[in-house]
Amino acid sequence: MKTTLAVLFSTMVLLTSCFNAESSMPSVTGTKYEILVVMNDANWNAPSGRALSALLEQEMVGLPQPEPVLDVSQCSKIQFSDVLKPSRNVIITDISDKYTSPKIVYTKDKFAHPQTVVRIVAPNDSVFEATIKTYGERILDYFLLTERERQFSYNKDYVNDKAKAEVEKLFGIQIDIPMGISRVTKKTDFYWITNDQPNVRQDIVIYSYPYTDKKTFTKEFLIAKRDSIMKVNIPGELKGSYMGTETKYAEPSFREIWVNNGYCAELRGLWKMMNGASMGGPFYSHTRLDEINQRVITIEGYIFAPGTKKRNHMRQLEAVVYSAKLPQEINAIKEVSVVADKESKK
Repeated sequence: MKTTLAVLFSTMVLLTSCFNAESSMPSVTGTKYEILVVMNDANWNAPSGRALSALLEQEMVGLPQPEPVLDVSQCSKIQFSDVLKPSRNVIITDISDKYTSPKIVYTKDKFAHPQTVVRIVAPNDSVFEATIKTYGERILDYFLLTERERQFSYNKDYVNDKAKAEVEKLFGIQIDIPMGISRVTKKTDFYWITNDQPNVRQDIVIYSYPYTDKKTFTKEFLIAKRDSIMKVNIPGELKGSYMGTETKYAEPSFREIWVNNGYCAELRGLWKMMNGASMGGPFYSHTRLDEINQRVITIEGYIFAPGTKKRNHMRQLEAVVYSAKLPQEINAIKEVSVVADKESKK
C-alpha cells in the first residue's frame, strides 16, 4: 500500500509551481486520499509507526476488493523539504523526551491551500502508539471530512442545474448532482440518474415513501425496502433480473449518524444483479425523515466499475449524498440578532 517516496517526489516537482490565486499560497500537490506521514524511519518501523500505518491503511468498508482508506507515503524529517510540504494531507510526528505528554494539533493551510495537517507529539514510542489507538479514528475522520469538503467545493462549480431542479420539484429536497451525471429515469416517488459510462458508471437514486413506524430506521427494514424498490425500478438486461443487495457474501454496514443536525441511517454495502448477468459493485445511502411532509427519503449512490479501483469514485458519490438538504433544512428560520436602537431605549 505504501507509495514510494520517489514517485511522490517526482509528482510534486511537476506541481509545486502552481499557486492558488485566492490564498496566494502554493496549491496542494498529490491526488485525492493521499497522505504523507513525516516520521523518522526508526519510529516508522517501530510499534508507533505500525499503529499509524494500520490506522491510515485499513480497508475501506463496503468495497468488493480490498482498498485502503488512504494511500500512505512516509518520509523522514530531513526529507520533508519545500517540495513535499505542499502535500494535500500531512501528518507530522515528533517523538522525543522533551515532551511530557502527548498532544495532537489540527491545522489547515499550513504550507499550501487547501491543505490538512495534523501534528502529533509524544514523549516516547509507547505513548505515541497508545495515543493513536485512543484518538486515531478522530484523526482519520478529520482527513476524510476535509477531503469531502474539497469535493463539495468542486461539485458546486459543476452542478447539473436541470437535475437539481427536477429533484427539488419531485421531493422538495436540494442536492448537488454533478453535470456528468445526466441520464434520467423518473417515476412516482423515484428518481434515477446516471452518467451511463462503460468504464466507471456512477448512479444516483432517490426514492421516498410515507413514514409510519420507527422500525423504518433499522438495518433489516432498509435493506428489504431497498430490494423491493430496486426490483421494480432497476431491471437487468436479462428477463427477470433486477438489482438487489448482496447479503450472502458481504453483509452491509449500518450506522446511525447525524447529518445537518438531523438523524440519518447510513447503509454501505454491495449490490448485484439477481437472476441475471454477473454485475455488481458498491453502494452508499442515507435514509432520513422529511419532517415537514412525514416522508422517508433515501438517497443512494452506486457504481459499476469492473477491473477498476473504486474507492475514489465512491467517495465522489458520498459527497453528493451528503450535499442533500431536506425540506426542514431548506426552510429553517435562521436566528436573527435584534438590537434596539437608541430611540426605543428612551
